[in-house]
Amino acid sequence: MNSDQLSYSNASNAAIPNALPMTITVTEPLKEFDGTKDAFISYLITTKTALDTFTSPTVSVRRRFQDFVWLHGSLSRDFAACVVPPLPDRHRMEYITGDRFGPEFVEKRRANEYISFNSLQRFLARLSRHPTLQKSEYFRIFLESREWNKESSLYRQRKSGDGVFENLGDALLNAFSKLKKPDEKFVEIKESVDKLEENLQIIDRLYQRIIKRQTDLEADYRDFGSSIAGLGQLETGITLPLEQFGETVSKFADAWKRMTCREENGYSAQIRDYLSYCHCVKNVLKLRDQKQVDFEDLSEYLQNAIMERDNLINTGKSSTGISSFLRETVDNIKGVDQEQAKRERLQKLDAKIAELKKEVENSNDVSDQFSLEVAKEYEIFQIAKNIEMKDCLLAYADSHVEFYRQGVELWEEIIPVLEDIKFES
Repeated sequence: MNSDQLSYSNASNAAIPNALPMTITVTEPLKEFDGTKDAFISYLITTKTALDTFTSPTVSVRRRFQDFVWLHGSLSRDFAACVVPPLPDRHRMEYITGDRFGPEFVEKRRANEYISFNSLQRFLARLSRHPTLQKSEYFRIFLESREWNKESSLYRQRKSGDGVFENLGDALLNAFSKLKKPDEKFVEIKESVDKLEENLQIIDRLYQRIIKRQTDLEADYRDFGSSIAGLGQLETGITLPLEQFGETVSKFADAWKRMTCREENGYSAQIRDYLSYCHCVKNVLKLRDQKQVDFEDLSEYLQNAIMERDNLINTGKSSTGISSFLRETVDNIKGVDQEQAKRERLQKLDAKIAELKKEVENSNDVSDQFSLEVAKEYEIFQIAKNIEMKDCLLAYADSHVEFYRQGVELWEEIIPVLEDIKFES
């Protein structure tokens, strides 16, 4: 497993511009403080990198799942325009309970550890090949800090509140706003991600049917092997060959099970993981749309203010609606000097327009810059997708090749046994 992971990470870095070589492995799960309420699983993380910000080209640290959550949250907060890859579901990281000496417990734990390794490995590999995120200070201290609790706490205090409420505010303010002039490029990107997500969902559904069929075949082969072995008790002349044949069929069923487990814990899990990755891309696209909505709304406010000022200059009224009529009526009753009131309103409108112009210009710059970053992020996502799909399909093909290789060996071993069966005249 480790050799595959290393080659996967190296290949990824080689294909993405501006990302320096970096390989990360996640191994050796260890349950710490076992038997207490504070028990948790930690993982050994080994990093090999050419980044000069690291103190050594090879570093190893232990981290728990909660530390991965910190890393993910910190990157998501401070790199809003980046597609920060998703973390695996937390329930995958939970320690398996039950009879620790029973075969079911051992099998579940092994499968759980395999998924955990690969999911956490994928998360770190995606960060390591990202040209921006791989150079972040958060990633560095996560991968090499020997004073983890101290450094991570300092960053929590330093960064708490920064950026979070701004993005939350954007989301709330624009919750009921829609783009007036959608950018065709990002519409196409959204449609592309939607289609990818739809295809992955179809593949996942079909593959679950394949998994069920393979599981049913495994059970049928086991029953078939047991029946052949049972038949040997009746056919006394060929009892041993029939028992050996039944054992071969049982081993063949074991091969089915190994292939199914390997694919379910690898190929199927990776497909579902990529569905989560698509969701992350769509979230960044939504945030880009919010930035554009900010610009469009502010531009509309500016135009309304300019129109109000022009109306006031040309007609003496800021608007022709009922509110303007009522205000003018009240002012007349109070004996307000209309010319003085007009000059004061013009001053306020000029100040408002000047402020709005600055806000519109700033919002336009933010929107344009954010759009450029998101376009780059989509290119990185596309490259990563092609690399990971290739890796995923190769692993799937290898699984089948290994299954059929084992099958050929099993059947070739039993053929001489069957050919040696003698029949009495």
